[in-house]
Amino acid sequence: MSPPSANSFILGTAGHIDHGKSTLVKALTGIDPDRLEEERRRGMTIDLGFAYLDLAGGQRVAIVDVPGHQRFLKNMLAGVHGMDAVMLVIAADEGPMPQTREHLAIIDLLRIEHGVVVLTKNDLVEPAWLEIVRDEVIGVVRGTALESAPIVPVSSTTGAGLDELRGALERVLARATPRPDLGRPRLPVDRSFAISGFGTVVTGTLVGGSLTAGSEVTVSPSGARARIRGLQQHNQEVQVARPGTRTAVNLSGLEHRQLHRGDVLGLPRSLLSSRRLDARLSVLPQAASALRHRQRLLLYHGTAEHMVELSLLDRDELRPGDDGLVQLFAANPVVALDGDRFILRVASPAETVAGGIILDVVPQRHRRRDATVLANLSARQDADAATAVGLELAKHPTGLTQPQLAARLALPMDQLAGTLSSLADHQAVHLAGNHWLNRSSWEAIVERIIAALRAYHRAQPLRRGMPREELRSRSAIPAAIFADALAGLVDGGTLAEHGGEVALTSHRQGLTPEQEAAAGAFLAELELQPFNPPALSDLMRRHQVTPTLLQYLIAERRAVRVNDDTVFARSAYDEAVGRLRSHLSEHQTLTVAAARDVLGSSRRYVLPLLEWLDAQKITRRVGDDRILRD
Repeated sequence: MSPPSANSFILGTAGHIDHGKSTLVKALTGIDPDRLEEERRRGMTIDLGFAYLDLAGGQRVAIVDVPGHQRFLKNMLAGVHGMDAVMLVIAADEGPMPQTREHLAIIDLLRIEHGVVVLTKNDLVEPAWLEIVRDEVIGVVRGTALESAPIVPVSSTTGAGLDELRGALERVLARATPRPDLGRPRLPVDRSFAISGFGTVVTGTLVGGSLTAGSEVTVSPSGARARIRGLQQHNQEVQVARPGTRTAVNLSGLEHRQLHRGDVLGLPRSLLSSRRLDARLSVLPQAASALRHRQRLLLYHGTAEHMVELSLLDRDELRPGDDGLVQLFAANPVVALDGDRFILRVASPAETVAGGIILDVVPQRHRRRDATVLANLSARQDADAATAVGLELAKHPTGLTQPQLAARLALPMDQLAGTLSSLADHQAVHLAGNHWLNRSSWEAIVERIIAALRAYHRAQPLRRGMPREELRSRSAIPAAIFADALAGLVDGGTLAEHGGEVALTSHRQGLTPEQEAAAGAFLAELELQPFNPPALSDLMRRHQVTPTLLQYLIAERRAVRVNDDTVFARSAYDEAVGRLRSHLSEHQTLTVAAARDVLGSSRRYVLPLLEWLDAQKITRRVGDDRILRD
């Protein structure tokens, strides 16, 4: 048998206990799906059973056989999640029974639209009775996903009708659409066990992408890591397991007791888990009562069961037959993707009451009856790729990476990449670093940078610019996005960057009227005693001159600071340098005492001035004298 084709399908059974589901599977395939000793002893399916069917066209179809007893509906729900088509099995000698109807309701809620109704045990009834049962079945399936399904009578005992059933299944599966390969494999675990000499094995229905032998995988929601030692599909060893069929995965690095039904196997960092989900919910018309806000229910999704609290977003109750927008709060993390379907049941008395579709796997907590929230959720349900990307990015002001988007949206990787490229071409999204942002978020980030600089320039008009890292910190923007935004603003001429400082190009350093008055008084007092200036600290305190203002006056060449506590007005400094140059030109050397006499000053001011001139390479000290530099 060749490896599974790219168009692999899962066929499941459904129906009431003792209506012959497992017997039918064995008659069709030659494989007994009842694998447990207790099942064989009691003649009743308790847990999921598995087989495969070879069709005339060479395709091998995996079969999942589910239990029919109401007590084991939890196990049935673990098996039905991956079905592409279903055989609704009804015994001709009994007709539709309670679990027939409940299983059919579940099929309908999960939108399993392809199937065959199989009337088993037709060798036990007369033709007239068979027609009565057929008419009853037509009434039961009317208005459901199986309304147009063929009805095929068979006898698993005599083999009558089995060829007709195989033909009907081939025709039904020919119309089925393969599930998309999203490039993000998910294997909801339905069994975990150990095989001597091989170790841990898990099984499930692989969806969303392929798994490859040797690859590392993550178990969600626990986050445990393992490596794939081997893969099987349809009892065949494969190097690559394709989506859409039953898969067994041999794992190294984990004990089988560390994995449980409901866990999900996937590639590292490709799956999200959340305790909060947005969804559209449909209540069964036959539900016994309305669903209430904050009601506790059992959620069945994939192979997992979760206790959840229901938050009704657009009304106070959902009556039988209603549908509405809800938020579900789970006791434990749910591993899901938008577009996944689920079932809700009441725990006591046990009853299937509703099903729905997940709209958002990582939503914010919503206020009820919020018009914007309701509009966005309604838009998500039938959104095209561009709308879905836009709605998701709108939730994240600092954007998402492409892998983060992929984990949130049920889009194939190539479609997601193409959608982002197209949106970027139309300037609807922007790539900053490795984060995608929608246009409004990008514009908001740019404005935050500009606003932070405006505020800084108002507060610090004397500074040339704001330190780059301080700007990033104040604007609270991730580093990679900040760097991209800053580069764009500099390239566009809005900002200038020099010496690690950033400024608006429109910024002009200057004094406020109050600062100009303080500076004028400060300089005027310096000029009163040009070569014997007051102590700098006292002078600054007297005229309320800040260190920033002093630095500005120095940068603007209105003052010269020669040491920590000595500053000269620029005019005094220039005159002092001129007098000292003249003395040196005439006498070739200059002593401290001579400088003191030339300036009419004291050693306290002359010595730091001469040391400053040495540092400025105007003079050079030789012993106790100074000479002019060449």
